[in-house]
Amino acid sequence: MKAGRRIAAGMTLEIMVLNLFNFEYKELFTDEGLGRLDGEFLRFLAEKDKTLAEHLQVYRAAGDQPADKAQSEFLLRLAPHLERFIARLFCLEPEVAELQARSRSHDVV
Repeated sequence: MKAGRRIAAGMTLEIMVLNLFNFEYKELFTDEGLGRLDGEFLRFLAEKDKTLAEHLQVYRAAGDQPADKAQSEFLLRLAPHLERFIARLFCLEPEVAELQARSRSHDVV
């Protein structure tokens, strides 16, 4: 098991504690848990890029909008932060870094 995950012999994944913010795996299946996770992501994003976090709040408040170039650019700026957050949550940083390195090795093509 990777660092940050606690599982004892005979335990199910249902009680697995995730690395980030001491989340339990089962919380990902509840409204309260997802709300708390979303709040943690917004705090995480604000620490990295406060303006982008504010734009995310505006984007969410606007509701369903037709896709345009600005929206696509916004989502592309947001994606790396979300990837890092999820990788950290599930203790997958080394695996994600390896996949990113493999992908970048094809940049010359």
